[in-house]
Order: sequence, then C-alpha cells, then structure tokens
Amino acid sequence: MTNFYTRLITALTLGTCFWLSYTYGPPLLFSALLIAIASIIIVCEWQQLFNIKSWSFWLIMPFYPILPFIFLIMLNHQPLYHPLLLILFMIVFSFDTGSYIVGSLLGMNELCPDISRGKTWEGVFGGYIFACIGLIFVLWEQNITKPWTCISGFTAIVCFLSLLGDLFESWLKRRAGVKDSGTLLPGHGGFLDRFDGILFAVFFFYFCRDFIVRLFYG
Repeated sequence: MTNFYTRLITALTLGTCFWLSYTYGPPLLFSALLIAIASIIIVCEWQQLFNIKSWSFWLIMPFYPILPFIFLIMLNHQPLYHPLLLILFMIVFSFDTGSYIVGSLLGMNELCPDISRGKTWEGVFGGYIFACIGLIFVLWEQNITKPWTCISGFTAIVCFLSLLGDLFESWLKRRAGVKDSGTLLPGHGGFLDRFDGILFAVFFFYFCRDFIVRLFYG
C-alpha cells in the first residue's frame, strides 16, 4: 500500500507539472521539459539497458528514444498539431494508471509472463476503460462530441501501441537484468519506465497527424 501511495503522489506531481507547462506555458517551455527528460533517459538510464561499448547502445538509441522525442517536440511547435499532445498523454497515462490499479486489485491472468510478470489481461482491459474515460474528458473540456465507436476505436489503437512500448521496454530491462530503467521517480522507476508507451504511440500521432486532426477537430 505504501508503494501505491508513493506511486500516486509521484504520478500526480509529474502530471501536474506536465499539464501546467503544456497549458499555461509557451511551447518552448514544454519542449525544454521534453528535452530535459530525453537527456536524463539518454545519459542516466540508457546505459542501464545497454553496455555503452556495445553496437546496440548506439544503433538503437537514435530511433528509440531520440526520434520519438523529436516527434513530440515537432508536434508541440506546430499550432495545428499541438492539441494532439494532450490527447496522446491523457490516453497513455490513463491507460498506465488504470492498468496498474485494476491489475493490482483484480489481475489474475498474466499477459506475457516471459517478458513482464506484472501485466495481466484484467489490467489491460481496466487500463483501456480508464483511457476511454480520459479521452472523453479531454474532448468534453473542449466541447467536442464524438460517437462512442470513434472514441473506443481510436483509444484501442493508442492503447495497443502503448502496450507494445511497455512490453518492449520490459524486454530490454529483462535482457539487461534490471527491474527499472532508473530511480528518479519514486514508485515508478525511471523516466523511460513512464514514457515507454508514449515513445511508441507518438509514431502513430506524428505520421497520422492530419487524420487525427480531422477526426477530432475537423
């Protein structure tokens, strides 16, 4: 229970900082925050997953995590696509939170025990429900009404990509023999542990940005 409260406090603190900088600050401020997080991942956490002398350390890093952060920053500085970041972060963070809560309370059937023993089918389904609610809240705040089929289908795509990102990072950690990518976020591990889903889902948001804009704001 102590870990749950620690995780909750950390999530609320990080989420509040993100929301304040995104909503009330200039795009440059939010980009600076993203650059700071990417720098921490690259300098402090990446070497936990790969030997700095190995080819994989240098070959994978430009595509993951550097390229996804570049996509985030590019979306952030384009007014037409800037609102998409709020949808992305809300869905992924809601999915992570819901998966953790429901999985902790009701999880019985492991999703992929060879990669991550903590993830369950019940948690994934609960996270999906949380993510749908998160998207509905974002759209409601902007006075946007969309049919349930649109919300559920779009959320399913993003949650699936987020789950793939989570499992990929879990595989990297298992391969390296570490539990977390870092220790800077109490109850969560490192920044890569929290951004693994974002770093996969942002590819969909970036390459399909015009479609998503038309879907929700057209």
